[in-house]
Amino acid sequence: MSRDTSEAVPDHSVVPVDPFVLDSLLSEPHPRAEAGAGLGVWLVDTDALSDDDLEVGRGWLDAVEQAQASSRVRAELRRAYEVAHASARLVLGAATGTSPEKVVWGRHPCPGCGEPHGRPRAEGAAVEFSLSHTPGQVLVAVADVPVGVDVERHPEDPTGLAKLLHPRETEEIEAAAQGTLDGGRASVRFTRAWSRTEAYLKGIGIGLGRDPHLDYLGTDAAPGRTLGEWRLRDVVVPEGYGAAIALRA
Repeated sequence: MSRDTSEAVPDHSVVPVDPFVLDSLLSEPHPRAEAGAGLGVWLVDTDALSDDDLEVGRGWLDAVEQAQASSRVRAELRRAYEVAHASARLVLGAATGTSPEKVVWGRHPCPGCGEPHGRPRAEGAAVEFSLSHTPGQVLVAVADVPVGVDVERHPEDPTGLAKLLHPRETEEIEAAAQGTLDGGRASVRFTRAWSRTEAYLKGIGIGLGRDPHLDYLGTDAAPGRTLGEWRLRDVVVPEGYGAAIALRA
């Protein structure tokens, strides 16, 4: 993967993606809605999902997923992981005509090294998907083209974390914290930039194997942006969170 720096072009003409709300694992999710990329995005409130629903969803997870869930010591992290994977299985099953428990996880080759740890895929299915989870919220996206999605909770210390991002984004977040930049609190600006960056890196399939310092996705409120062959849009999520999706054109 190239180490060249890149900068996204903001687009104020689009609107944020408004996801379907998935409030039960016991019924069929809404079908995919957006034309062009066959895109569907679903949002799940991990606390609102009933324990009975989650117990059913746990039964769909394979041995690797069960082990990954058990490795999370904090209950909220374990629940978010389980909800995310059960929801993704339900959505993928509906998209491919497969029972959730029969969805088989796989990985695309990594664009950096060629090893099978790139974007996730459902084996034998002609769809792309991405999932993201943080305590409280889960996002699942399914599309006909490569896709990445990310949801993040606003951090308590955005200026400390800002140094993980592109230097210009760091400057913007620090300026917002000092009250010298309008257009969003420092925590909101950090979450915008980080979720956009994560969605893009997950979409290209390399994740944090590519340094987040290299790509400027911006902290401003423009809901869309273009970066090479990738189109990014913010996603509507509850107060206290930020989210974004990246689609390859």
